Amino acid sequence: MANAIIQKAFNAGYLIEKYLPQLSKMLVQGFQDKTSPFAEGYIAGSKEMMAERSRGKSAFLEKLKQNYGEPTQRKTTRNRDDREMDIDI
Repeated sequence: MANAIIQKAFNAGYLIEKYLPQLSKMLVQGFQDKTSPFAEGYIAGSKEMMAERSRGKSAFLEKLKQNYGEPTQRKTTRNRDDREMDIDI
């Protein structure tokens, strides 16, 4: 019985975090008893979605680095004594 509740809460936490992250954050903060089966499942589902979102962003950045290389620093001809003319090259 408790496993079914945890599974349903996990799915709810995952989906709400995916589509309504602000609401999910408020719900996690609103749990009075974080040790109840529903709260445990919900929080675990929410954390799983956040981890997947983070992994997705990391994979996207790695793909950009592979395709276009590392970002480079801009070269400037700015002189600290020359406050009137700023030219970026």
